[in-house]
Amino acid sequence: MKPEPIERYALAHSRNSRPRSAARRGALLAALLLGIPACQGAGEAPEQEATGAVSGAAGLYSGIPQDGVSLGDPSAPLTLIEFSDLRCSHCRDYALEVLPAILERHVRTGQVRLVFRNLTFLGPGSVQAARMAAAVGMQGQLWDFVDRFFRIQARERPAITDELLLRVASELPGVDAAQAAAQRDSAEVAQQLEEARAEAERLQIRGVPALFLGRRGQEPRRLRLTSMSPEPVSSAIAQLLRAPHPPM
Repeated sequence: MKPEPIERYALAHSRNSRPRSAARRGALLAALLLGIPACQGAGEAPEQEATGAVSGAAGLYSGIPQDGVSLGDPSAPLTLIEFSDLRCSHCRDYALEVLPAILERHVRTGQVRLVFRNLTFLGPGSVQAARMAAAVGMQGQLWDFVDRFFRIQARERPAITDELLLRVASELPGVDAAQAAAQRDSAEVAQQLEEARAEAERLQIRGVPALFLGRRGQEPRRLRLTSMSPEPVSSAIAQLLRAPHPPM
């Protein structure tokens, strides 16, 4: 059975999004207050740093099993899949403002395993960053790379260059940045990104961030992010954990 499509967070990026002026962003805010879905483009200027989340996060993932795109206990009863684009500011806000609470409440407790699906909706820079993230993931630190990349983007908004990506990778303890750079064009990296693209197409994802939650081994359902806070996600997790377990 296919998942029930649930409306994505209104501030999602879409593959059809375009830059907006300050005046149009004002109209966007009014639309959001009315509950009308809207998207911002890749060329937007940063409004402000993510609230309270851009400082270093040493130990955020320490002690949590990490294997490629997967984070958490492989036998966890629930799986939360995140579709993201590393150039998307709203994906960044989710990673810095929502994800840490989900880690503490549900991943460290063994309730949820996370899966990261890296999409490249927003152009060549997205592809560059996604390839480096996947290559670092071959050394077991994809999630650390994504977190560090988003924190730098929140503070500095730098252009995505080889120099930046090497800098991010080299700041992660135990990561061989040169090795990761050499593996960016490997078949394994290409396969990982193609699998993410194909899954996004199957699930009809048109914007990011997009979240899907389900029991291990069963088809997930899309979550609706009604606010950029952990509560909608945490509530959905708690509800699914309480629900009767359907037969496989």
